[in-house]
Amino acid sequence: MFLMKKIVIFFAVFIITFLPANADIVKISADDAVHLALENNLELQAKRKEIDILKQEVKMANALKNPQLQSSVLIGHIGRSNASQAGVALPVEIAKRGVRKKAAIANLSLMEDKIRQEELNLKLEVMSAYFDVVYMKSVVSILQQREQLYRKMRQVAEAKPKTSPNYEIEKMQSDIKHKKQLISLNKAKANLIYAQFHFNKVLNLKDTSTMYDTRESSLFQDHISLLDIQLPEYSTIEEVAMKYSYSIKIAYDNIDKSERELSVAKHKPIPDLTVQGGYAFSGDGQYHGAYVGGYFDLPVLYSYRPEIKRAQIVLDRAKIDEVSFENKLKFALKEDYNNFKYAKENMGYYKAILKESDNILKMSEQRYASGKTSLLNLFIIENSHQEILNEYISDMQVYYDAYLDLMHNMGHDILLDEKSLDDL
Repeated sequence: MFLMKKIVIFFAVFIITFLPANADIVKISADDAVHLALENNLELQAKRKEIDILKQEVKMANALKNPQLQSSVLIGHIGRSNASQAGVALPVEIAKRGVRKKAAIANLSLMEDKIRQEELNLKLEVMSAYFDVVYMKSVVSILQQREQLYRKMRQVAEAKPKTSPNYEIEKMQSDIKHKKQLISLNKAKANLIYAQFHFNKVLNLKDTSTMYDTRESSLFQDHISLLDIQLPEYSTIEEVAMKYSYSIKIAYDNIDKSERELSVAKHKPIPDLTVQGGYAFSGDGQYHGAYVGGYFDLPVLYSYRPEIKRAQIVLDRAKIDEVSFENKLKFALKEDYNNFKYAKENMGYYKAILKESDNILKMSEQRYASGKTSLLNLFIIENSHQEILNEYISDMQVYYDAYLDLMHNMGHDILLDEKSLDDL
């Protein structure tokens, strides 16, 4: 009993210490949580700044060379018969600025798809954390029902005549079972609080005065929209993945970026031109006029061949990566599809089994209360019932994880609404 008091005190201190002061608890749906995170997640907002940075780099890549003011003034007797000069020199890049700008645009497109991938990843992370909270609520619900059963069993054992067979043994067994169940229940409650904090950590919102919780109380509700998912045919899933998968899009973006960078490297050996012109005058003031000139930068000492070869190797690697992504994606889709399909089928079986197991447990409780069965037999039936409950919510987790994996690999959420297939 002393140990139980310590556990209860620790649990209470844990809640008081780690819950934000004056925190408001707001229950939201999974969809609302996703929208909230996509709009306000601090880490995602910082990553989106990368797009603004690269937009400026596009402008930087399109920049013209600044002109140079030049002068050459002769001093002394030499200046009387020779011209001094004052003018402007304008560096002109030949066939470089356009390809450099296209390379910067390709890099921007790559970043935009990476940010969309980050948005999808955040969505999946929020949905996973949301499900974990509902899952832990379900575990707590199972253990609470079990604790009530064990308390009732202890009361029944204590109420039996002291002269009945195994009275003391059954009394101590039921008491131990009940206390161990209280310990397991407290651990589950602590794990639930951890899951709730993790959910809010994933949301990562600036305002920490509000704590968000799931709308669902457990996975045993009659209808859970979180799990209301229709599975299309595999051919549709693969078609959508090939069209929307961010892994494929990013792979193609990398190829485009590498091709643009190869083009930039190939244009570097083209000589740049500098045009000069201005006013020339003699020191004695007798002669004056204009001058023109220019020069080329000749790539003689360094021909840029290493940069060209490097860019070509990067392009070849990007093309190999794209084929590799496609191959891996198809295998991953098939694996996720089968996990999803069979887990959903198993959930239907478990629902039927749960009803039967629950009826068996209730009948066994009545038989024990009336002295028609032993406490040990009731323990066995109760353990079997809890195993079924745990298997049921574990299968739900497999089912939901497979759905999230499909969303990740497809890059598109078509599973919740069949109408979205019409847009493909």
